[in-house]
Amino acid sequence: MRVVRGRVVRGAVVVDEPLPDGSDVAVVVSGAAEPFELDDGGIAELCASIEQADRGAVLPLEQVLGER
Repeated sequence: MRVVRGRVVRGAVVVDEPLPDGSDVAVVVSGAAEPFELDDGGIAELCASIEQADRGAVLPLEQVLGER
């Protein structure tokens, strides 16, 4: 897993660093009402969390949300 920053230019996503041809990518778009940016620490935390989830080290939804 690798996270790269980018922006939309004339309707196309342009990333800040080159990616190999054929790379599969996922684009997360921040909504106009709640934009967000990730600094290098936030990106590292996101990647670590994704790797943890890929290993199956997750909590059940009920435990995360608690009793309602």
